[in-house]
Amino acid sequence: MVISGKSLQIHCYLTHKFKRTGPSDKEEGNERNKLISINERDFKESIVDDWLIEHFKNKLKKAATIVGTQNRPLALYSGIIEENEDSATEEIVLHNQKHITVQIFTRGGFLPTSFDAQYVFTIDKFISWIVKERKNREMMLQCLAALDDSL
Repeated sequence: MVISGKSLQIHCYLTHKFKRTGPSDKEEGNERNKLISINERDFKESIVDDWLIEHFKNKLKKAATIVGTQNRPLALYSGIIEENEDSATEEIVLHNQKHITVQIFTRGGFLPTSFDAQYVFTIDKFISWIVKERKNREMMLQCLAALDDSL
């Protein structure tokens, strides 16, 4: 098992902090047990997140070759942000061979279809954006499902 970055800091902190002999007071022991369980959970979540990011990156790079042969973008995500009686604001993520495009547009009703925002990312920047800035796990999981279907 390879430990790096923040995970290594947590691991070193845990091994250093709890190498001492047992607590002399029961309350102090309970506080330590709570601290250990919280830090272990964060450590495990960090490992899972790192694996998920690496897995996601590999799938996006494999899909780039498929998109190149098909000559059409691959739809990774589609979600409705806001919906009224007659119109909806929708978000779509498309995988072009070298870039990931996120488009937010309004459609339906008496309004003509209009693009509200459009973002273009490289694969690495997209992963960073979705994990750090958006923190949208649903989007990432739906993208992974779409990648699994296409591969």
